[in-house]
Amino acid sequence: MFDAFQKAFAQLPEPAFRGVLVKSLLLTVALYAALLALAFFVVPPLVHFDWSWLEWLAEAAGLIVFLVAGFLLFPAVATLFVSLFLEEIAEAVERRFYAADPPGKSMDAVTAFMLSLRFAAVMVLLNLLVLPVYLLGLLFPPVNIVVFYGLNGYLLSREYFELVSSRHLPPDAMHRLRRSEQGRLILTGIVIALLLTVPIVNFIAPLLATAAMVHVYKDLRARHTV
Repeated sequence: MFDAFQKAFAQLPEPAFRGVLVKSLLLTVALYAALLALAFFVVPPLVHFDWSWLEWLAEAAGLIVFLVAGFLLFPAVATLFVSLFLEEIAEAVERRFYAADPPGKSMDAVTAFMLSLRFAAVMVLLNLLVLPVYLLGLLFPPVNIVVFYGLNGYLLSREYFELVSSRHLPPDAMHRLRRSEQGRLILTGIVIALLLTVPIVNFIAPLLATAAMVHVYKDLRARHTV
């Protein structure tokens, strides 16, 4: 697994990776800038209290909620945008490391985006459902760590594996392979979740995750008949 991430990191300077990084980064920054502008300029006028200190407190609470939500949902948003350029990353990895293997079946950007949009919706919903656990975990931070990385590790492993493996396998074979290697894939997903929560690194994490998952898939495929 760690070898897969090392290989992915080594490819970052390549033109295909740089191009996807710039495009996905611009989209992610644009979205968060729009949401931040919404939080600053639209929400405050809607908050009215007779006491100025209470109004200030409500505005500050709203900003904190936005920042926390942005942190929790960053993995879903970043993955959503990278899915638009999945083919470029997967093809670059396969061209460099697996040139002798049959090429993957190209997935059009719309299909990949719709699959990731469905995943993002599920990810957002589940993280909102466990929000009370996150709040209670403020009293005992290890609970938050286990829940956040466990839940998102599972979701990210499933999403990235399906996006990558669907280029090579029909759905039933893809699901069988994923179930047979659930533990290893979840560990890979936890590493992805960790990368997505490290400042600066989180901007390149989706590219690393996509490339690393190609290597993980190739290794699993070589050891299984699906």
